[in-house]
Amino acid sequence: MYAPFKKPNSLLKKLGNLTTPFGGKTRGENFHQGLDVANKSGTTIPALSSGVITGVGATNNGFGNVVTLKDTSGNTHQYSHLQKALKRPGQIVKKGQPIAKMGQSGNSYSPSHGDASHLDLRISNSYGRYFNPLTYLKNK
Repeated sequence: MYAPFKKPNSLLKKLGNLTTPFGGKTRGENFHQGLDVANKSGTTIPALSSGVITGVGATNNGFGNVVTLKDTSGNTHQYSHLQKALKRPGQIVKKGQPIAKMGQSGNSYSPSHGDASHLDLRISNSYGRYFNPLTYLKNK
């Protein structure tokens, strides 16, 4: 079920293996509005773009522990199912700087029935419309 990335952003490629692409189907979604990257719990997650941390904490909507970042273009990056955050709201981060640790908080499951540790990455524009993170990141 795990697949290597094809021509991804180099930071994303180092994170792990793509398990669910943008638009793929998950246990809870017919159209996944982000992408899932699997790796072991505790894997360091870098900021995939420079920006400011706008939120950190646990959610009650299934995403578990989340870090949100607003990039310099006004897009919101949501990093979900985290073990823990490494930054606080208001902190400015540079692309590549560690911001969280991968985990399996919230409604996390493994399509291969193994360890459910992964990152759910979603990027939306200022109107709240999600778009393919791979398309965005290959231009960064």
